[in-house]
Amino acid sequence: MAGIRGGFRFDDDLRETFEAIDDNWPRHRSAILQALGEDLVGNLKRDIPTSSGTAKSTVRTINTESGGPGEVVAGGKRGVNYIEPLLTGTDPHAPGSPNPAENTSLARWARRNGYPGGFEAIYRSIYHYGTDEHDFVTQPVADTQARAGDIAERVLERRGVFDR
Repeated sequence: MAGIRGGFRFDDDLRETFEAIDDNWPRHRSAILQALGEDLVGNLKRDIPTSSGTAKSTVRTINTESGGPGEVVAGGKRGVNYIEPLLTGTDPHAPGSPNPAENTSLARWARRNGYPGGFEAIYRSIYHYGTDEHDFVTQPVADTQARAGDIAERVLERRGVFDR
């Protein structure tokens, strides 16, 4: 799968504290990981520098039901295989065919974004200079991490864990 992947987990002390709270910890843990993942997904979708919703629609949580870390992934579906190059940038390269009739995705992007000089200009720019990196991950991860305790607390409150 082409894309990016990142994990998140609780440290052992926090896990042991939560396990002591309730025998239903595995289900509570899954709900917390789902909520954290959804928060991160929203943050990534907000910050991903794309002009269409296609890349944003591939950002999703996975593995929140397993015993391992929950994950948020982007790309790798709906033809979106450019998440990693978007994040890290690229060296100069030919971005497909130089014919806009054959390179419809780049031609469509140039039109949609009103790129000065259109298809030919963006093609030449990528061919000669590559693309810039766009770190749309670091700040969203930091934002979710900063709210992780509050998110977990809200989930547990809604599940009635503190009412016992």
